[in-house]
Amino acid sequence: MGVRYYESSQGRKHWHIESRYAELHRKENYAFLTDVVAEFFAKNTGNVVSTHSDYGRSWNDKNLIELEGHVTIQSKKGYLFEMDRMNYHSAKHEFTSEEFVRMKGPNVEHPTMFLTGVGLHADIDREQFLLKSKVVSERRLKNSGSLKIQSDSGQFFTDESRSVFTGKVKAKMPSTVIDCDVFELTMDNDEEMVVAMGNVILKNRDRVAKAESALIELNGTEIVLEGKAQIDSRDNRIEGRRIHIYTDDDRVDVEEASGSMQK
Repeated sequence: MGVRYYESSQGRKHWHIESRYAELHRKENYAFLTDVVAEFFAKNTGNVVSTHSDYGRSWNDKNLIELEGHVTIQSKKGYLFEMDRMNYHSAKHEFTSEEFVRMKGPNVEHPTMFLTGVGLHADIDREQFLLKSKVVSERRLKNSGSLKIQSDSGQFFTDESRSVFTGKVKAKMPSTVIDCDVFELTMDNDEEMVVAMGNVILKNRDRVAKAESALIELNGTEIVLEGKAQIDSRDNRIEGRRIHIYTDDDRVDVEEASGSMQK
């Protein structure tokens, strides 16, 4: 009853676990745990990543801890991941799971970002969480509406409040739709920035734009397109090194412009 496990290496804490009850199976060399609460220490960020599960198995000879039943992972910034099963690999200091994963945060009571995906790989030291496939995310915007994202996979750096979506990305926000290869969302206090990269196609009102990258300040009014940027609107095409779209007054500024008009 009231069992505590600890692991450290070279004077540095790796994790410690508390469970309401434990059974030690000497022949198989593992401990069966119930009502498991654990803390894992992130080397790079200096933060503590905590978990909770209904059950656990600690395999001493495998450097493996298996967690099962209402498994949660919570970062210091408040992001909460939920799944049915997860493994902790002590040698690599990482989490893995092949289960369906849900995430919300940064305030669990009043979350502004929601996410689902299949399969998890987490580097605890960097607080980097990779969702392997079928990623769907929604970010509530401060003004109104939301940013909705679909992608093949997604990486989440919880200490930096940064997300990177990759592979067949489609992002939808009020009045704008973006298709691209990579979509990065950074949430820094009051500023929220989006960078779309690789084969960017942007649709806004009656315009279709293409570029190598696009920079958007969420809750702002400006979109900046760079790298072979062009905009098609009705029968007109504008090309330039950099194009600024101002969504509040339907204005476009072009640097080093060229264009054509069909009669």
